[in-house]
Parts: sequence; C-alpha cells; structure tokens
Amino acid sequence: MKEKTRICWITASYFLDVDLPVVPSLMDDFIIDWTVITTPGQLRSDSDYIRSQTGRNVNVVTAPARFYSPALFTFFRSLVRRIAEARYDLYYLDISDLLFLFPLVKKYLPADRVIVATHNVSVPKGARLAPLAKMTMRYILSRFRHFQVFSKSQLEVLKSRRPDADVFYCPLMLKDYGPLPADVKKEPGIRTFLFFGKIIRYKRLDILLRAVNLLADRGVGGFRVEICGYCGAHTWQKEYQPLIEHPDLVSTDIRRIPNEEVARCFAKSDFFVMPYQDIAQSGALTVALNYNLPVIASDLPAFKEFLTPGVDSMFFASGDAAALADAMQKAIEMPAGEYMAMERSLADMVSDRLSHVAIISSYRNYLNSL
Repeated sequence: MKEKTRICWITASYFLDVDLPVVPSLMDDFIIDWTVITTPGQLRSDSDYIRSQTGRNVNVVTAPARFYSPALFTFFRSLVRRIAEARYDLYYLDISDLLFLFPLVKKYLPADRVIVATHNVSVPKGARLAPLAKMTMRYILSRFRHFQVFSKSQLEVLKSRRPDADVFYCPLMLKDYGPLPADVKKEPGIRTFLFFGKIIRYKRLDILLRAVNLLADRGVGGFRVEICGYCGAHTWQKEYQPLIEHPDLVSTDIRRIPNEEVARCFAKSDFFVMPYQDIAQSGALTVALNYNLPVIASDLPAFKEFLTPGVDSMFFASGDAAALADAMQKAIEMPAGEYMAMERSLADMVSDRLSHVAIISSYRNYLNSL
C-alpha cells in the first residue's frame, strides 16, 4: 500500500478563507501539517474560528512584526529551519511575504518540492507596496517551479513569464459565512447595491459614489447603496466621505465586518457592485456567488471568467462612473421576473463550475501528480 504524501502547508491569516475550505477536506488523502501565521491581536479569534469551522486544532503561530522588521527575518528563519528538519514530501506556501520568507525557503528547502500559491502574478495597479510586491514576484518566479494560480488571467500571465513552469490552476472556493438570516428582509420597492470588503484604491469605491450622485442628478430613486468594509479613518474621511452628496442614498458600516455578520450584509442586498480598475481574482466575488447575488462589475478578464453579462451579471466600462450609473439604473428598473432569472442562472453556473467536490478533486489530482 502506497504511503500517504506528507505535506507542510503554510497559510497566512489573510488567506485563511482561501485554504480553510480546502485543507481539512484533503486531510483524509494526505498527511498535512498545517500552520497558520497570524498576528498577536488575531491569534485568539483565528484559533477559535479555525476550530469552529474544522473541529481541528491547527498550529497557529504569531508573527512578531509586519513587512521588513528584522524580527520577522528571525521568525521566518526559525520556522523554515524547523520544517526543513522534518523533511516533508511537499511544501505548500500560501503567503505573500514581501521580503524575507522566500529567500529563506530557497536556502533551506528543496525548491523542486515547493508549491507557491501566487494570487497576484501581476500586481494590481494601486496596490499597497506595489514596487516591493513586484520585486518579490520576480524573485519567486525565477527561483521556483511549481505554482498555483486562482484565475485563468493569472495563468496566462505566469505562463508568459515562465513557460517552463508547472502551474496548477484552480478557482477560489466559494466563501460561505453561514445561511442567510431569516429575520433580514429586502425592502420592497428598493434596489440595494452592496460594496463589501477591504476598501483599497484599486477597488475604486469612488466610482460607485460618483455613480450614486449621477443617478440622484437624473432624478432616479428607489435604490440604496450599502458600503460594508474597512479602511483607515483618515483615508475614509479624506478620499470617500466627501463624495457622499446624498447620505439618504448611502449607508456605511466602515469597519472589519465580523464573520458572523457577513451573511446579514448579503441578505439585504440585490446586487453586488465591483467597480475595480484591476484585479487578479476576488475573494469578495466568491461570497456573492455563494449567496447567488447578481453582480455589476467593471469589464475585467477576472470577472468575465465566471460571469456572463445579461445572463447572471452586468458589466460596465472600467473607470466610467456614468457607465456604472447606467447599469445601476437598468438594475433599478429591472422587472422582478428578469431579476429572478438572473439569480437562477448564477446558481446554475456555481453548481456546474464551482462546486466543493470539483475543486477538492482538482487539488487532490494535482498533489498526487507531484
């Protein structure tokens, strides 16, 4: 009988929702030692969340600092040396450290047994620390051979830069935050548009707020925009708050939304709005797909990979507030039957292409192939 493959799996806490539905489902087929790297402030909540979702005690460790502190170098060196001594068959890294980790991995681990999950082969325009992220990605692509990507657009980019690389493509698992609460009802006669997740410049929340103002100027009513996400208080007050000219049309909840409250945000919404100017793949989109919430998105390849305009979604020209306002007006005026057909089409697409069984099977086949 063939022995099970031993895998050291490292996940950064900011990618926890990516790996959480995956790793426990692979543990019957592989011997996986799973380590989640978090921060001191998140240690208790991450540990409790993982245990509640998996029923397992996972090794959760705290990084002493962020980005380029010497303390982080010492932490990673100790971690990599420890896992090197265990001599695993494979090492899977789902982490985007920008300076220390990958040179240490190259030094202490057999590079031909390392799989690097590359979420952003091409760094989104406007991403934080973009120059450092690009430098790190160049290093990773030149030093390792096995990669995972989560969108076909990133697959094409990676293969163009490293034609000889072994690349595993598999979409993100849908993010499920529990059933939609029964006590939340959509308001009759009101179309509610949701913007959800971390507020970063390349997500272009400003485009959505300008579109609201344009709709108000046109005299269009019967809608509301819900903004549920977080950014720094200074950034919010300087860049976004001044754009809200009609506070009766925009509701804001500017904070990190706890996991137990996410389903409530989606339950009261009719459309999920993604006015991004650039994206490799979107975790927030997988939440909307999980709840069969029709999407209005900018016309980027990462969205077109799954969504079909006019069938389960609506697209508009990226960066064009007037085009977004047009799409939103169409959504506001959409008959109930057309909206319900859009919901059904979205549910069918998810069932056909993004089921848990299909995605886990892809992971299993790939890991066995190595």
